[in-house]
Amino acid sequence: MSDATPMSTPDLRSGLRVSILSIVWTVGASAVAIAAGLTAHSLVLVAFGCTGLLDAAGSIALVIHFRHALRHEVFSERRERAAFLVVDGGLVVVAVSTLADSVSRLMTGSHGEASVVGIITAAVSVLVLALLARRKIALGRAIPSQALFADGLLSTTGAALAVVTVAGAGLSALGWWWADPLAAFWVALGALGVAVILARQ
Repeated sequence: MSDATPMSTPDLRSGLRVSILSIVWTVGASAVAIAAGLTAHSLVLVAFGCTGLLDAAGSIALVIHFRHALRHEVFSERRERAAFLVVDGGLVVVAVSTLADSVSRLMTGSHGEASVVGIITAAVSVLVLALLARRKIALGRAIPSQALFADGLLSTTGAALAVVTVAGAGLSALGWWWADPLAAFWVALGALGVAVILARQ
């Protein structure tokens, strides 16, 4: 059974470019978000940052995969599957860990403080990640690459967590401490559902 399928070189090059851009943005934004989240004890900021790092890990796997395809002029199904497992596994890890921490914080009443740096990073990330997600999903369908499509959904999760981060900060300032962990819980539950659906395809 062949490990190769026909490939679209222009789409693959575009997929490679968007994956590299994704790595550059998510690593930088995630480092800032995690540092700010740990300082302010904000669950959603840390979850957002971790999602970004896993998004970057998936993008790295895709860069390796697409470069191999372009260099050898063959689209390896084995490498495609490996990249997909990295991305889908990342979704599961983020979802499960965020769900567990959300439930813990809701039960104990533990909450963090607002972080101006984290909120600004999250606000900018809403737009950047939404654009990256849209491009990844479109290219994932065009190539076609289930791994890139899944990475687009992971970026979508990151964008959703960024929205929740900004909104949660505003609600927390009003004294609604539960807004941060509750919002993170629902986003994580959605991410887990997406991961399960993708794994069964």
